[in-house]
Amino acid sequence: MKFSVINSYRLYYLLDTIQSIWKLDIEQKILGLLQSVPLDKYSIHRMIPTQSIFIISKAINNLQQRGQIHVVKYRKGTRTGIPVPLYSVYSCSESDRELNAGGMASDVGGMTSERYSEYEFVLRNLVSRNMEAKILDVGCSTSAFSSTIAKFSRNRWRIIGIDIVNEIGSHGFPLIQMDARKIGFKDQTFDQVMCLSAMEHIGLGHEGTETNNKDLNCGMEVGGDALAMTEIWRVLKVKGTLILTVPYGRLLIKQQGYRVYSKDSLSILTNKFIVSMKEFFGLKKGKWTKCNELEANTLTMLECSNQKFHSDVVACLLLEKG
Repeated sequence: MKFSVINSYRLYYLLDTIQSIWKLDIEQKILGLLQSVPLDKYSIHRMIPTQSIFIISKAINNLQQRGQIHVVKYRKGTRTGIPVPLYSVYSCSESDRELNAGGMASDVGGMTSERYSEYEFVLRNLVSRNMEAKILDVGCSTSAFSSTIAKFSRNRWRIIGIDIVNEIGSHGFPLIQMDARKIGFKDQTFDQVMCLSAMEHIGLGHEGTETNNKDLNCGMEVGGDALAMTEIWRVLKVKGTLILTVPYGRLLIKQQGYRVYSKDSLSILTNKFIVSMKEFFGLKKGKWTKCNELEANTLTMLECSNQKFHSDVVACLLLEKG
């Protein structure tokens, strides 16, 4: 009897130790994710699908109680309409100061608040982490976001980044200097492609790259962006998806080397694909908030050349290769 009691205590102690290590591992993963971008518990669960939403919620609660993470803003629930909190390792006051200062991001990767909206959209539309997948990030440069995805994909995803700018190095995923108009991969190589705030620059000369500057069509004719979309279509597998984000407003080419897409030009640019999802985020009173397509079409383009943003609206699309 005495032996049984001792062994029971030992077993209890061992299980308690394992549970503590397990909890710490989950919490560290959550902290790592929230260093890159604010996320809600459902997005975190998508990034750590081996754990239940109950376990994720409990870990978030523990981190909140210890003051390691904070609620920085809310988004409207897509099904219920109930506000859903987004968490960050940075305090609400820090985030508010960033937004009120014009949307410039905090220390983590120099992201602007428009990127938060884009990245939230991306996280909701990434391929399932239960599948082996190859993902191409077009125009990612040295994106901290791609590094985060690569780190927390449980080695099921192979993420490759390409950029025409020579900033090649060790970034947590392979980054190759390559022109998006001539992607050097075989047909149907990738399960998913991301092109986040990059399509508007392709073919117009950006960051010192050479171009003939004749691509002034915003997708209306065969230009740099249209060529890149054709190449993305080619390297995507059938039923593969493209996550695309672009500045949206009046059809326009800016001298700084980027396009702003209108409803018609964006439709022409994406006509090879099936539009599975389309969302818009508009700049209102210094903050980026979700808006419908009608509101997006009525918001005016920022005319000031020294503005920090390309347009008042960001269009986020999930496109499928049929």
